[in-house]
Amino acid sequence: MSSKKRAVQGTVDDLRHIALFARMTEAELTRVAALGEPVDAEVGALLIDQGDVGQECFLVLDGEAGVFAGGQHVAAIGPGTAVGEMALVGHRPRNATVIAQSSMRLLSFNISSFKKLLDEMPVAQKYIYDLLEARARQNTGGEDEKG
Repeated sequence: MSSKKRAVQGTVDDLRHIALFARMTEAELTRVAALGEPVDAEVGALLIDQGDVGQECFLVLDGEAGVFAGGQHVAAIGPGTAVGEMALVGHRPRNATVIAQSSMRLLSFNISSFKKLLDEMPVAQKYIYDLLEARARQNTGGEDEKG
């Protein structure tokens, strides 16, 4: 088995443990894994910088990160959380900074692969749009929900 195939299979195994992907078929999981690029981050790594133009989003496979807006800690995220998608969907600057609080394994999606993921996988599209709606409510002082 090639190293790329091993990496995809390892990512498929990780995705099975995330609620969003638990009901996907093996073929769907393989497609998600193939669209994303595995990324390792060490403690203190800057994943997303507030104000930057978004070029990718991340799905946390393992580890924890802090989310900061205006220098204030506003959330902690862990496995199964998507971050950075708001800038890709809204085509606007990042509205928060995300910093690794532990060693992390992530799946990165550039703009093209993120669009393919949404176009090809209705369950992923629904998850992302529900998440965006919940975060928009949070950002405007509405009901506090997690996506």
